[in-house]
Amino acid sequence: MNAVNESAISVRNVSKVYRLYNKPVDRLVEALSLFGKHRHHDFHALTDVSFSVEKGQTVGILGKNGAGKSTLLKILTGVLTPSSGEVTVVGRVASLLELGAGFNPDYTGVENIYFQGSLMGYSHAEMQTRIAAILEFADIGDFVNQPVRMYSSGMFARLAFSVAINVEPDVLIVDEALSVGDAGFQLKCMLKMKHMQERGTTILFVSHDTQSVIRFCQAVIVMQNGQIIDYSTDVLTATKNYEKKVRNSSAVAAPAVEEQHLDMSYDKELGDISEVRFGSGAAKINAVDFYSADGTQTNHFEPTEDVNMHCYVQSATALKEVVMGYSLRDAKGVDVAGDNTLLAGCKFDLDAGAYKISFSFPLNVAPGEYFLFIGMASLDGERVELDQRWPMRKISVSGGRQIVGVAYCPSTVNVVKVA
Repeated sequence: MNAVNESAISVRNVSKVYRLYNKPVDRLVEALSLFGKHRHHDFHALTDVSFSVEKGQTVGILGKNGAGKSTLLKILTGVLTPSSGEVTVVGRVASLLELGAGFNPDYTGVENIYFQGSLMGYSHAEMQTRIAAILEFADIGDFVNQPVRMYSSGMFARLAFSVAINVEPDVLIVDEALSVGDAGFQLKCMLKMKHMQERGTTILFVSHDTQSVIRFCQAVIVMQNGQIIDYSTDVLTATKNYEKKVRNSSAVAAPAVEEQHLDMSYDKELGDISEVRFGSGAAKINAVDFYSADGTQTNHFEPTEDVNMHCYVQSATALKEVVMGYSLRDAKGVDVAGDNTLLAGCKFDLDAGAYKISFSFPLNVAPGEYFLFIGMASLDGERVELDQRWPMRKISVSGGRQIVGVAYCPSTVNVVKVA
């Protein structure tokens, strides 16, 4: 464990116990009891939690609902007091916990900006220097002059996040706040948080989206039943273990499928890269085949060629609100293309059985080798990763001419003498 003076956050043996009563009157009866008879039972939201976070580190926190994540963050931000233990947070803290928490519903957006700033210790004059950037990032138009009780959840998220990141905190704590709002705003927030990472901000990031945690965080805390069961800088391995153990939803034996669509491995095709695979296994991506426009099965294409990608899925049980998505990454690990069924407007559920899910797209990328990262998740309530295969296959793009960048957009050049 890091020494306190090297850490932005230090948590030592923290527990939080709530007294729960079956009926409201039991609280009064217990208080007036002459014999000290208990009418409550204890609920341990946190039990002996200890960890530290280095300055400038981004740490993801994973766990099912009720694992204790939100309770922990509320203690770190001072909203709750621990029943026992010690917490040290160094520097100015900005947080996004419950949506709109700390906002006065009768204040306008602008008034709430100043109000939030005062809660963080900023003067009115200091907030005046930041308000233009806050309003520009929030981008909610004239609603900034309206009472926030009129705001949609998306507007709440925009304004709250904009205030939190534009006050330049030393520590930023985010609890699933980015799940609200449109995809464009979520991307905008992630890019801003990347900038804060580079600036040295310490970030605690709670999300049910394990892919975001893998891509964004340098360490991960896994919580279960109010305790930390894993704290690791090997984010990928910890996340895989979380999906297998904490989700506790191992797959039921699936019925047989056609022989050519059994669970396939493409390790020989990947070369020196080994596939990483994780998820509950309730539904699996057994195989992926690529076809050219003329129906030829291949993984060799030319720039701009149309690709038909057939994904063979086996579901062991009924699943709702399933999303499948893919990305093509170059040898440097940069996403150059991708899509998912949600963005494509294709919503679907699965019953137990075999499915073929097809994507068709133009391959507008420069010549080179690209790796297919593909996965499925269920968004029915809490997000559950079903099967993630990173990477699963490789495709080669050759032909055309050399260009600058990764998008294949060759120019037609015309030179005309005008004088």
